[in-house]
Order: sequence, then structure tokens, then C-alpha cells
Amino acid sequence: MKNDSFYCYEGSPIVTDYPIELLGLTKRFTVKKALGPEEMGVLRLLRRLLLRHKTKETIVAVNNVSFKVRRGELFGLLGPNGAGKTTLVKTLCTLLWPNNGTALINGYDIRKEPEKVRASIGTVLDIHMGWYGRLSCRQNLLFYAQLYGIPRSEIKDRIWEALELVGLTEKADEWQQKLSSGMRRKLDMARALLPDPPVLLLDEPTIQLDPKAARDLRKMVKEELCHRRGKTVLWTTHNMNEAEQICDRVAIIHKGRIIAIGPPEEVKQLVKSSKNIILEIGEAHQKLIDSIKELDGVISVLSDELPSGLSKIKVQVKDEGIAPIIAQTVIQSGGALHSIMVEEPTLEEALIKLTKE
Repeated sequence: MKNDSFYCYEGSPIVTDYPIELLGLTKRFTVKKALGPEEMGVLRLLRRLLLRHKTKETIVAVNNVSFKVRRGELFGLLGPNGAGKTTLVKTLCTLLWPNNGTALINGYDIRKEPEKVRASIGTVLDIHMGWYGRLSCRQNLLFYAQLYGIPRSEIKDRIWEALELVGLTEKADEWQQKLSSGMRRKLDMARALLPDPPVLLLDEPTIQLDPKAARDLRKMVKEELCHRRGKTVLWTTHNMNEAEQICDRVAIIHKGRIIAIGPPEEVKQLVKSSKNIILEIGEAHQKLIDSIKELDGVISVLSDELPSGLSKIKVQVKDEGIAPIIAQTVIQSGGALHSIMVEEPTLEEALIKLTKE
């Protein structure tokens, strides 16, 4: 039996190439201003109470955001703390109401059809609620399967499949309150997968997982859910290496605005003002370093000793085409060249430079 706000996804009559589409989405909050040192004291506090309407300020958490996510795409939303990532995800899953603009999830408008939106999504949020500690993982998922309206004949198989996908089958009959924080995060993911939704909104899904568990989850989402089953995933993360590994496209959000969007390689090129060439040589004597510094196109040269006994030289250049000339210079100066490579900019560097944080 279905209720009005929580039911299992059984297919949408709307066919769209973009299951996630944001159209000028804006979310504002009105909050009290923090008391400054000069406003402390009883008399000043009374004054603030009398002038309540003047002691509030508006924060724009999501500011006129528009983008589309293709079917089967793993889309990363990146940004520093307070950038608006979690607010945006909570607005998309109808926990928060937008002030302006809207979004379409699986073709349904979050303003006009919130029930159908909720039926189309699976979510993993930073809200650790809704679990019954003295019920097992299996029993908790059974409760949610009934809320979602999953047919009785399918419930057992759906629960087992969800537990298997997140690697919790061995803990199926363990009390929820006895699980570690990482295991509880996996259970959050199992609940999101239970109704087999076409769209997944995952807010920092790997934040409490150990490195192996995080890697397994990333692989499962990328290969099984996106590539094999065609799910559309919006994934927020602070882990730039994670985003670089698995995301088809990324957007960097800063102070509520999208300041860069595209495949990771394209976003990295936005801050590509110079290249670094990394060399490992047997001995970095001063004459050799000076010879590299004198080459046209070299911006700077840094040298460091490695535990292996080799010297690592980082050469910042304007154009990577100078790499063969640098290698030749090292050999002519009597250096034993072990390796040379061009170091590409990273997503982390792009985020720091674009947000200036």
C-alpha cells in the first residue's frame, strides 16, 4: 500500500535525457546576526530585543544555479565548507523549499510534484536519523521497504541485493546500534538503493568509510549503478582525488554560485598557467641546477632529496615542449637521469585557485 509522500519508484511516464535539471535554483535563509563584543551587556541586549527586525541578515546559500545532468552520468558537486552543496541537495530532494527557480528530477518539478520527486530518488544525507537501534539491518530495511510500497513478493530479494551491493550481508542480522560509523553509512546507502530509484543524490557518501570500503563503494556506484544500470548520480565530496577518479563531470560551487563546470580535465585546465616537469636524477649539483635555470621558458627550479638517495627536481615551465631540452641539459651537465614526467594540474589546485580559499 502506498501513501502520498513515500512510495516505491515504479517507472516514470516522462522520458528525459536529463533526469536532473536545475533552473535558476535559489535558496535563502534569514538568520540572527551574531553578537559582537561591543554589543554585550544587559542594556545592549535589551536594545537588540526591541529592534529585532534589524538584527537579522539574509544568507544566500544557493544562488541562481542552473545545470543539467545526463542519464547514466556520475556528476560531482565540489566546493569548500559552506559553499552550498548540502543545501542544494536537500532542496533537490524536497527537504527544503526554494525561494526562486526550480528543478526537474526525472521530469518532475520539485515545486509542483514533490511526491513524485521523492518516489524517483534515493538519498544519502548528513542526517543520521530514522534508524531503530534495536532492530537488525535486515529488519530496518524491511520497515522501509514497506513504507516505499515495494511488492511483498520482491521485498526479501530487494533487501538482500541492497545489502550485497554495499557489502553488509555479514551484518544483516546485527543490531543497527552496534554498527560502526562506517557500517551505518553503508546502511544509509542500502536504504537509498532499496526502492531501485533512477536518480541518486549522495551527499558525502564515503565520509565515514575506511579507504578500502570507500574505494569499493566508488567502484560499485560507477560501474554497477551508472554504467550497468543507467542510474543518474549527483555526488558531493570534499575529496578531490575521489572526484577526479569517478566523476564524468564536476561543478565547483562557491558562495552558492557555480563558478566552473565540465569534465575534470577541462576544469583543471582553467587554472593551467604553467606546467611542472618532475625529474629524478642521481645527483643534483649546483652547476646542473644553474644550467636548467638558464634555459628559455624555465620559470623556477626546486630541488629536494628523496629517501632513495636520488634528487627530485621540480622545474616550472611555460611550455611542456621544453622537456626534451631539459633532459639533454641534465645529461650534458653530468647528471644521471632516472625519470622525467610532466605534472598536470589537479582538481584540488583548481578548486583552491578558483575559490581563492
